[in-house]
Amino acid sequence: MEQFDMQLMLKDGTFADYQVKTEKDSKLYEVYSGESLVASFKDDGQGSFTLNDNSGNIDEDLQSRMIEQLKGFSA
Repeated sequence: MEQFDMQLMLKDGTFADYQVKTEKDSKLYEVYSGESLVASFKDDGQGSFTLNDNSGNIDEDLQSRMIEQLKGFSA
């Protein structure tokens, strides 16, 4: 399992830390806050991601911020 740290600036200007976990050669990226799964995203193989699981009930703004960061992990 591969793990990456991700820090996002939220819309209120504060920062939040997350961990991204994925299996080697997997298209599924799980985003955690501490031990809690926030969301998972699937790499479409064409430079974008789609929300796979929204267990943390994140809003659309946070989804798009996470997707932008995930693009860097899959490149």
